[in-house]
Amino acid sequence: MQIKVIAGILISVVLCFSAEVAPIPDLATLTTEDSDNYAEYTRRIELVEANAKVLEDSLQVKMASVGDSLPPLAPQAEDESDSAYEVRKNQYDVDMHKVMREKEDAAAMMARLGELKAAANTIKKIQMGLFGSVLVNTVPEQASVKISSQPQTLESPARFVQVVPESLTVTVNLDGYVTQNLPLVLKARENKEIDVTLVSLADASEKAKEGWTWRGYARISAFVAAAGFLGAGILENKMASDRADEYNNLAVRTQKDRDAAERSIDRRQTLRGVYYGIAGALASFGVATFFF
Repeated sequence: MQIKVIAGILISVVLCFSAEVAPIPDLATLTTEDSDNYAEYTRRIELVEANAKVLEDSLQVKMASVGDSLPPLAPQAEDESDSAYEVRKNQYDVDMHKVMREKEDAAAMMARLGELKAAANTIKKIQMGLFGSVLVNTVPEQASVKISSQPQTLESPARFVQVVPESLTVTVNLDGYVTQNLPLVLKARENKEIDVTLVSLADASEKAKEGWTWRGYARISAFVAAAGFLGAGILENKMASDRADEYNNLAVRTQKDRDAAERSIDRRQTLRGVYYGIAGALASFGVATFFF
């Protein structure tokens, strides 16, 4: 009997410690519809369910410690004195009181567990009230439509219900047409309708060819020519630098030769600037073809 009493005390201490460690949520606040943020209710559900799990585990330990009710107090033995019987009866009363208290604690924990589970269900219902819907119309119709948060793929005109309000991607594809991936921001309780006109692969190919007719060739030609003038400018810069080194090191000794060297350096530096300018203009034109 003493071993049971000690074990019960230890289990009670563990349960009390667990109750202090596990945060106890304010259910009245958590079950209030005060936000349109879907993720906020997900956080609340996870908090309540985590507390319910801790309490459920504690309740299992509590129920194991309670056990069955104590059997009736055994009759007094013929050789048992009244004082010995009184001691035994007092201990029995203590044990019985402890069993009743453990059962009351278990009943309270069960009630609290029911409150937590009911709160989680309430929050889930609030969260479901934030769902929106998306209707996707396409030209031509009967295209496959997929929304990033939805498991199913529907045929247009496609209506998606119970869509989580968040940033989504709508993917539309149809054989013979260019696949489109469209960004979509769905707000809480919003019913969104979008129209998508698909472009056939043949038309897209023709447009690409038309674009390549002048833009593509002009772009490539501009970049090639820019690279050529840039190379010429670099060459002129090197030759001017080499000539300047000769001039500074007195390799050119006569005044006539020095004057010629100065003219050569100036000419090459001028050409370098011209070539760099032409290369920059051609490169800018090539970049502009991406936008016009």
